[in-house]
Amino acid sequence: MTSPRHCFGPLDQTHDGWAAAAVEIGKPAVDLAAKGPGSMPVTMSNHSHTENWFELLTRPLWGLAPAGDRVPGELWAVLAETIARALDPEDAWYVGDLHDANQRCVEAAAVGWALALVPDRLWDPLPPKAKDRIAAWLGSAYATGVVDSNWHYFPVFAGHGLERVGVEHDPAVADAHLRRIGAFVLGEGAFEDGPGGRVDYYNPFAFHTYALLHYRLSGDGRFVEPAAEFARRFRSWFAADGAAVPYGRSLGYRFAQGSLWGALAAADVEAVPWSEAAGFARRHLAWWWDQPILDPEGRLTIGYRYPNDALVEQYLTAGSPWWASKVFVGLPAGADHAFWTAEPAVPGPGVEPHRAARAVHVRDRGGNVTRLNGQAWRPKMRGGQDTYGKFAYSTLAGFSRAMAGPGLESAAPDGALVFSEDGRHWRGREDSEEGNIDEDGVLTVTWRPWEDVTVTTSVEAAVDGWHARVHVIDTERALYSGEGGWCVPGVGHVDDVAEGRAAVTSQGMRSEIVDTGGNRDAAVVTPMPGTHVYWPATVLPVLEGVLAPGRHLYRARVFVGRE
Repeated sequence: MTSPRHCFGPLDQTHDGWAAAAVEIGKPAVDLAAKGPGSMPVTMSNHSHTENWFELLTRPLWGLAPAGDRVPGELWAVLAETIARALDPEDAWYVGDLHDANQRCVEAAAVGWALALVPDRLWDPLPPKAKDRIAAWLGSAYATGVVDSNWHYFPVFAGHGLERVGVEHDPAVADAHLRRIGAFVLGEGAFEDGPGGRVDYYNPFAFHTYALLHYRLSGDGRFVEPAAEFARRFRSWFAADGAAVPYGRSLGYRFAQGSLWGALAAADVEAVPWSEAAGFARRHLAWWWDQPILDPEGRLTIGYRYPNDALVEQYLTAGSPWWASKVFVGLPAGADHAFWTAEPAVPGPGVEPHRAARAVHVRDRGGNVTRLNGQAWRPKMRGGQDTYGKFAYSTLAGFSRAMAGPGLESAAPDGALVFSEDGRHWRGREDSEEGNIDEDGVLTVTWRPWEDVTVTTSVEAAVDGWHARVHVIDTERALYSGEGGWCVPGVGHVDDVAEGRAAVTSQGMRSEIVDTGGNRDAAVVTPMPGTHVYWPATVLPVLEGVLAPGRHLYRARVFVGRE
């Protein structure tokens, strides 16, 4: 595997440099997609192979369309021809008809976005019959029913494409979708992702990015203020080195995490000083530019900080990662815009509670961010217990996902407390009440791993890199317990275990967990390879205990930082 820096060279942090980067990221996907669905790698998916191929073809448009004239003419020609074939019912490459809640509707938004920005590249060169077919298919996407979530934006963007190329459509359809989106407002700039949905990266890279791009295309600013309010809190999700705190589903979309900053520029909405928006955006893409996320042909892989399809949801395929191209949506703001010319500001330490998101973000004095998390898990999503249900997540130390198998090595409980009846099979926080945040930034959540076991957990973080956890456990059964600190890379690690304390150092990082209640043993375990989102092999300091039926109190302090 290789990094974008190794494959394409250093990232040029200018408007022209980002346009070139959009092409460098997008072209390998288009080159492969242009060979037809048969060229598409077979990957785990709950969608059809042709739908997966359509992702590979269209998702790069989120970055290529804003790049405009920086995209080579021959690449536009290939895109126009291949899209025309994909939307021709008589062609062997036809992606298929749309129906309610169908994956094809997702990619219709990318097609609509591209037609709205560059019709001279993707529409004007086509013969009349091809235009008719594309218009008919996109019109069907505009009219189809969607998943009751952020998906309501997809027909809206299909409509933007139809509008730009002069195809009649009923504006009441888009307005109905937008009114439904308004029903998801939680306050503090946050939206729930459909009834009972979570506040995760679908707020910044879906709800708010789409709202701002919709505003740019239509002048409809009904959701601009929530986007601006969320952006002011979103600053706390990013470390000083550019890493965004890994949390929630669809982490396989990688640098889409930073799309909101560019969307603000595209809409010319100064929610935060442009020096701050520029800094967050540039450092974020630069962080990803150094990670081994590409295959030898320069295509994005499935995974997070390294290729690992065991760490993604059931809907991520070989074409899915190009949603990352949305990081480039700031390119429509010209090169003279302050987003591109401002001197980037560097964030300092701070604590940011966000009650609508059931989270507290703490940036420590080393620039690293810890997310204290009170949201409940997502049972629908593969791996949802670990992506949503841990107490803490870190930009420096990431997090792990459990796998089937015995012992804490398989449970990999970094940022979590888990229990077992036999010492082999472990259970952590799944269904629970949503957490509460008090005036001091302490987050408390009550959860029940069994019907007769109740745990009330409180977590609090400080800017010195430490955070504290307190667990009040009422159990009617005997249990083993295991609580993890933070993982560090396994290669070259050094352990330091004493009574009630375990620390491990590796590659300039130090992780430590201390039992301040005095009732547990400390150890270092080696989680199963491939369970961590950052490193293929890790080690983890843990606290282990045994509980008799009754009430118990656990206290721990947890640290991670650079040496």
